[in-house]
Amino acid sequence: MANYYYDGSFDGLLTVIYMAYENRENKILRVSAKVEQLILALDAIHVITDFSKARRVEKAICDKISYNFLNNIRTCFLSCDKNKDTIIIHTVYKALKQGEEILNSLDEHAFYMNKLVKQVLSERHKYLGLLRFKEMKDGTMFSTIEPKNNILPILISHFKSRMKREKFAIFDKGRKTVVYYDSKKAEIFFVESLEIEWSDEEIEYSELWKTFHKSISIKERENKKLQQSNLPKYYWKHLVEDM
Repeated sequence: MANYYYDGSFDGLLTVIYMAYENRENKILRVSAKVEQLILALDAIHVITDFSKARRVEKAICDKISYNFLNNIRTCFLSCDKNKDTIIIHTVYKALKQGEEILNSLDEHAFYMNKLVKQVLSERHKYLGLLRFKEMKDGTMFSTIEPKNNILPILISHFKSRMKREKFAIFDKGRKTVVYYDSKKAEIFFVESLEIEWSDEEIEYSELWKTFHKSISIKERENKKLQQSNLPKYYWKHLVEDM
């Protein structure tokens, strides 16, 4: 068995694709991020991220398969699935040999990758409707999310286009990452903790909204099962409304 370990970055994975090419026919080839491994096997192959090799792999994928295929890989990479790395590398090698139509086949790796891509995009779609901003004291609009998948990088463009002149921040609590947009550019940071102070207006409006939400609800008609069917309970925790 060929076991490749890398730093968990997308460029790191592309480097593995470059380095492991000679083992592309190996059905038990496995790839994992080092951070997930507490004990490494004696036969482990440690791959150091090489940006030049990563760019060569990107170019090869775009030239020999398609740019759309590269985007599918990027999206799949955002999945929380522990097997995503291995799935991606096998699908890439097969697509280089058979073409992009592999994604429309019943091939086990391609089918798995399609499933992960759909899960990531589905969760992104949920948060486009769910995400709620609250105003901080300095006027920055702030929101906290806890997605299962790492969707923060693919949420940014949506809110940049709709809040061009606003300053906003979206905090992924589970991954301790925050994207900050200063009305010109967006950057992602790792943070250990955040101390937030809300504006007086935000505190007042939040209480008013909770009061309104409570006043229009009819307790006798509450249907928790239907609510959870429409919106899984996992996504309730950061809603302004008291669900």
